[in-house]
Amino acid sequence: DKTLKVWDVETGKCLATLEGHSDSVMGVAVFPDGRRVVSCDGENYGDKPGVVKVWDAATGECLATLEGHSGGVRSVAVFPDGRRVVSASEDNTLKVWDVATGECVATLEGHSGGVRSVAVFPDGRRVVSGSLDNTLKVW
Repeated sequence: DKTLKVWDVETGKCLATLEGHSDSVMGVAVFPDGRRVVSCDGENYGDKPGVVKVWDAATGECLATLEGHSGGVRSVAVFPDGRRVVSASEDNTLKVWDVATGECVATLEGHSGGVRSVAVFPDGRRVVSGSLDNTLKVW
């Protein structure tokens, strides 16, 4: 339904519904402070550009919309300092975003297929990505 929901796991109650994506939500991650979440959208196997959104988890307010991929965005991860996020896309790239400015600070190219997953190492110095090209890459 193109939304995110914040749940209280003890009560099973929905605390907030975050609305604003125009395509299916494909990935979500929580910031270390627990107050914000990041999500991504995109069509399945589509060429329509996906977006990344940063949200206030308590209010449901969209704090930033990060655009720049040429394909759907499949996965997102947050750096341990909470200042950057990384997105993985069907356009075969990953992008690192500065959350405060909304700017793409790096584009990681090297996969020959859509990038389906991304994670940040605990020290924040490297990321790992998994792609339809049957490889994992450490950046």
